[in-house]
Amino acid sequence: MKAFLPLLASAVIGFSSTSEAGTIDLPVYGFQLDGLEAQPVDVPTSAVMTFLPVTDGFAPNINVQIQPYAGAMKDYVDMSKQQFVAMKWKVVSEKAIGDNEWVAEYAGPLQGNDLHFYARALSKNGKVYLVTGTAKESQWSAVGGTIRKHVDSFKLK
Repeated sequence: MKAFLPLLASAVIGFSSTSEAGTIDLPVYGFQLDGLEAQPVDVPTSAVMTFLPVTDGFAPNINVQIQPYAGAMKDYVDMSKQQFVAMKWKVVSEKAIGDNEWVAEYAGPLQGNDLHFYARALSKNGKVYLVTGTAKESQWSAVGGTIRKHVDSFKLK
């Protein structure tokens, strides 16, 4: 089974969800929205994607994907790194947290942009929850801290 790359992602600003109602509450924007209740099945599902304002022709963002993957996190990491090599992306830093979590920062070209990524992959119940923040390399010094903070805020229930 192939690991799925976080090709595009998003930046969460004031995101919260109440589990009973499935409501996404974004008070900074002055609205809330009932979340879609579609259950991920055996295909990757993009659950949430949010964006920072566009600068330099690109909107830095954070994306939460739910990917079916019953294998070991180590194997997921190895496949992801092979894909990084194929994409000509370099790993800036990485670390395993226990047997079920991997955090990686990496950078490289995609669709004519030099991008910088920060991602967390968490494995639970036959799924990998991949939370990825993405910005142009030229934006990273301005938004990288915000992206890291929000990606790191992700928690499984």
